[in-house]
Amino acid sequence: MPVIVWLAAAAVAAAIPVAWWALSAERGMSQQVTDNLAEYQPTMRQAVLARSATDRFVLPLMRSIGTRLIRFTPIGWVESRANLLARAGWTGRVTPEQVLGAKLILPLVIGGLLTLRLMSNPSFSSLILTVALVAAASYAPDLLVRARADRRADDMTLLLPDVLDQLTISVEAGLGFEASLERILADETHALAEEFGRMLQDVRLGTSRRDALDAMAERSQVDDLRTVVLTLRQAEILGAPLAETLRGIAADMREKRRFRAEEQANQLPVRLIFPLGLCILPALFIVILGPAVIRFTQLL
Repeated sequence: MPVIVWLAAAAVAAAIPVAWWALSAERGMSQQVTDNLAEYQPTMRQAVLARSATDRFVLPLMRSIGTRLIRFTPIGWVESRANLLARAGWTGRVTPEQVLGAKLILPLVIGGLLTLRLMSNPSFSSLILTVALVAAASYAPDLLVRARADRRADDMTLLLPDVLDQLTISVEAGLGFEASLERILADETHALAEEFGRMLQDVRLGTSRRDALDAMAERSQVDDLRTVVLTLRQAEILGAPLAETLRGIAADMREKRRFRAEEQANQLPVRLIFPLGLCILPALFIVILGPAVIRFTQLL
């Protein structure tokens, strides 16, 4: 018998125990991993059950439906909704797919309930009401996100001068820009603290301060915050003292807030015309002139 045949037989004989050892070791390792995960399964189950029904069922359902419908959306729709969600402070919590799913699920649910009511009591007014409410339900998620974004922008505009004043005091005391922000925002939970906190996270991850500030201004879409970022960038380029720059920005932001409050106060009489003319004056005329009209008709 040739030597090559003997060598091949010896190699096969040596490979059999090696293969058996490899398979048994892998099976033993898999069993060990399974046993280790079994210890944490009750804890993971409790953590999942501790979440609300919205997080466990509604949001995944909307995300699943929105993922299938995302191909039918116009170009740029996903990006615009992502920017709007970032303005609302819901980045990482709500996705554009979930918004798209809500735009489909909400009209279907409301339309189904109103259709059952319409079938029991059919009328033209009920039909018009059903169509109007279904159309409103389709636009409700977008309106909700936009209202949240606008309210958040107003809150940041209102809080910006106070945060700049605290930041100026901390920088004048000897702290750096990032250290001052961390000290000021340690116990704050408002929208401006969230944006500055995300900016600090970007800086810790290696992003330059200039790029992190630009990203924050682009994400928030707040005019006053953009002005602050632009001024800080110019001060960094020109080498101006940071404390003096922050003090000047804080003074400008306080002045803008005062002017904005005066503008809203001047608009108040105009805004009161409609509730005054539609609600208060008719009731007042009825109370004052009603007895006189009744007495006059009795005399005639």
